[in-house]
Amino acid sequence: MEARKIPLPARFKARISGLEADLAFCDALITFAGQIPETVYQRAEIQVYKSLETELQRRLKIAEQEALERSRKLTA
Repeated sequence: MEARKIPLPARFKARISGLEADLAFCDALITFAGQIPETVYQRAEIQVYKSLETELQRRLKIAEQEALERSRKLTA
């Protein structure tokens, strides 16, 4: 049996896209701060951005799962 693609409602697409954009921005901030920090401030800044990135990844995963579950309910 061929799996069919279930379209996501627009509000979920917007939320997921927003989280993906936030993740990309976080990654850019980490890169901008430097891979080899020279000051204590830079090390702290990178640590904060990495913590934020981890939380955004967690929220993105949850949003994707919720969107998938709701789209399955809508098409059931």
